[in-house]
Amino acid sequence: MDHAGALHRRRQPWDISAFEVQTQLLGLPEQARTSLGLPREKLNLLNRNGLRELQQEVQEWIDLEGPWLSERYPHWAGATPGSATDVRLLLTLVQALLQEHLPQCHAQLSASTAQLSLTVPNAVADWASLSGLLAEIEEEMVRFRPEIYQLDRFHLLDILKLRSGLGRLTAGLSGSYRSARRAVQEQVLTGARLSGDEAYQAMGRVAEQVRRWREYCRDSSSSPSAPANSGNLHLKVTELSSALASLSKGINRPDLLQLPFDELRSTLETMLSQQSVAIRLPRLRELEGRFQDAGVGRIIAAVGSAIPVEVATDAVAWAWLQGVWSELNLEDPLLAGFVAEAHNRSRDQYSRLDAQHLRANPERIRRVAAEQAIAAMNEYPDQTALVRREAVKKSKHLSVRQLVHQAPEVLCSLRPCWMMSPLQVAEMIPADTELFDVVIFDEASQIPPAEAIGTLARAKQAVVAGDDRQLPPTNFFRTQDADGDDDDDDDAAQDLAPALIANIESILDVVKGLPIREQMLQWHYRSRDGRLIAFSNNHIYGETLTAFPGTVQESPVAFHQLELSPTLGRSTRSHPEEVEKVVDLIMEHARQHSGESLGVIAFGSHHADNIEEGLRRRLSAENDNSLDEFFAVAQDEPFFVKNIERVQGDERDVIILSVGYHKAANGALPYRFGPLNQEGGERRLNVAITRARSRIHLVAGFSHHDMDPGRSTSEGVELLRQYLEFAASGATAMGGSLSDEPLNAFELSILRQLERRGIPVTPQYGVAGYRLDFACGHPEQPGRMVLAIEADGAAYHSAPTARDRDRLRQQVLEGKGWKFHRIWSTEWFRDPEGQADLAYEAWRRAVELVDAEGPVKGVPPDAESLAAEAVPEPAQPTRSPRPAVRAGYPITEYSRRQLVALAEWVMSDTLLRTDDELMRELRQELGFKRGGSRINPALLEAITIARSRRNP
Repeated sequence: MDHAGALHRRRQPWDISAFEVQTQLLGLPEQARTSLGLPREKLNLLNRNGLRELQQEVQEWIDLEGPWLSERYPHWAGATPGSATDVRLLLTLVQALLQEHLPQCHAQLSASTAQLSLTVPNAVADWASLSGLLAEIEEEMVRFRPEIYQLDRFHLLDILKLRSGLGRLTAGLSGSYRSARRAVQEQVLTGARLSGDEAYQAMGRVAEQVRRWREYCRDSSSSPSAPANSGNLHLKVTELSSALASLSKGINRPDLLQLPFDELRSTLETMLSQQSVAIRLPRLRELEGRFQDAGVGRIIAAVGSAIPVEVATDAVAWAWLQGVWSELNLEDPLLAGFVAEAHNRSRDQYSRLDAQHLRANPERIRRVAAEQAIAAMNEYPDQTALVRREAVKKSKHLSVRQLVHQAPEVLCSLRPCWMMSPLQVAEMIPADTELFDVVIFDEASQIPPAEAIGTLARAKQAVVAGDDRQLPPTNFFRTQDADGDDDDDDDAAQDLAPALIANIESILDVVKGLPIREQMLQWHYRSRDGRLIAFSNNHIYGETLTAFPGTVQESPVAFHQLELSPTLGRSTRSHPEEVEKVVDLIMEHARQHSGESLGVIAFGSHHADNIEEGLRRRLSAENDNSLDEFFAVAQDEPFFVKNIERVQGDERDVIILSVGYHKAANGALPYRFGPLNQEGGERRLNVAITRARSRIHLVAGFSHHDMDPGRSTSEGVELLRQYLEFAASGATAMGGSLSDEPLNAFELSILRQLERRGIPVTPQYGVAGYRLDFACGHPEQPGRMVLAIEADGAAYHSAPTARDRDRLRQQVLEGKGWKFHRIWSTEWFRDPEGQADLAYEAWRRAVELVDAEGPVKGVPPDAESLAAEAVPEPAQPTRSPRPAVRAGYPITEYSRRQLVALAEWVMSDTLLRTDDELMRELRQELGFKRGGSRINPALLEAITIARSRRNP
């Protein structure tokens, strides 16, 4: 119980059970099994709903092309806009660069350089240098003549250079210096006089401009010059450079300024064409931040490289689930310390002891009842004496009613459980006493309220057990003709139906309308194959019953559709050829399956009489004495032929259900089905089709194709049409099959391993509310199942008690011929290969056992499958050593202690006696031939003390 709880209890803060963790891990693909885990502090912040949301966000990140951002959109890959406003600014900047700054600058720069025979540099960063040079030259040309660029700049610079203070003092005395200064001064346009320093600086600028000019000039002999508005060009190029710098920072691309013009333009064009990507960026960056906060940033970073994109969400789940599993094992020793072998030993021991406990219960109950009887006889000696006198009488007994009236307590203690019909209760038990604690009505649907009232008045509590989807015997056949299906009176019969139904209302119908506790008994034991009850479970009980599958895949429902010859007359209630077919089936069963009980149910009493008569003629004609035993009345379950109204409460291994009604001579099917036409007809059919334990043979002269679903308003008739279809389909025509339940990852893992080992396996095998996890077939006998394999998943955990899931299910299955093997999910999770090998060995042993047992035989539904230890027979009564109390003295010579010791010795054999019987035995031990006014009180006191010591 503790392990089941540990496995399936939801754990916090993750809101997931260990079983779910194991199952989900088993369901994840191999490629998702990453070694990248979550930090513990992050793991505890994420529950299973949070994981689901995180996986959705990872999938959204993938859908937004997050894994391929660098590969597919390298220009935008480094951008980190935090909002739509940031994206809008970036897109505006790209558009302005592409459509304004870049083309305008390039066009103006190209025109200027073409005029001057200069080369336009590739990189925009060099544009600024060139435009700056032209702006400087334009500025120089405002102050100086163009001839200044033709001077010997290096010679003049050497002369004009003042290297020291002494040189500065003597420079004015130098003729070369004055000539150099004069040469520069002559190029000044404004007439301003230049100082030596100014002349030197002017020639320095000229020298630098010439040097730079030579870098761009295609004609090395040309002198620097500049077109008008070069300063404006430089301003625009500066703006372009600034805009590019801003864009470089926004998209984290410092190389933009170094790109050639064509590449830069192409880059901007591509970026503008990928606006949709830019628009996604804020959400992508938000998701990536969320991944970092959740502790899966390293996993996301590996997506597309170490982790395939298609398993990214699974990889996140794997990391989280593995972390949770590790935490669960650290916290719960029941999970970490689980060993299948030890658990199986405990389970087997429990199952064995539980079965032994139940087998010992009758003895315990009898003991308690006997002790209560002795106590009542001691308390009511007059009643005891009366009952003893009545018991030894040969004649002139008091009536039961009189005896109950005069000795109620003693009678009820001697016989604490009474069984009788409601009418007998009124006859035998006085109405003025409430003797019984509980009255139990079994088959309550057959008890009219008027008959139940007297019983209810004589008990303190009531338990009413019955099935309101079945009907009690009715006056139907006594109200109409002998068969209840006279063709002439069919309409009149329908008119009488409401009154007839009202006459048979049961105590079950009454109590269902009262505010009392109601309990549905869901386990169905009768059917050895769940398909026998599947139709009723689906159409009558709303899939609330739990029935267990049989070991044979062949359908337990056989449909014998007859092509009947036309008959004379109007009656269509019993066809001779159908009678003969039923007799054939009866004789075949008696000869080939005599070990299985058989019953025949006819829809009408007239048809039932014809079958009985046909069987008598066949038995008389064949005169086969070997069949006498099968048809003998003195059987535990004798063969019977009954109409549909008389079979409630009956059950047999095999049932032959004969419809009887058939088509008229003109080929039309009259909708005259006797009791089925009436209100509650579906209940009568439900009773008929649920009487078989192993197989049903349905015999009819028509099929569901011959019945119009909309012709009759009777539920019974429509249910007959559906059952004909069900039988014709081999017990599958209910919108399902033997295996249509989806498997979880744990079950899929088991299925794959079993199939790999060549085991013929069917998952989710069965119908009617219970399915085996896996049914393993015989390798050489198609359709023969040999091994039931169950895991400890949701179906196992759903059972409310260990008795249900660890003993009764296995017992019921083994009682139906299955061998059984259990797979524990925790052990499978650790070692699937080893556990699959154990399952294979269990299957192999099951095949060997089935081969040794031979063909399938009928198995009692209550067969014990577990070898429960037999309850030992009670040992012969023995007493403790007799105390040293000698006989022969007057009663006054014995002390109380001696008398109590002697009484304890007599009672030490644990046999139950009344006080009178104990006193009689004590008198014998002390040598008293009879009691007296002093002897009896002394002995009774000793008995009372001894009993109180034994039962404190």
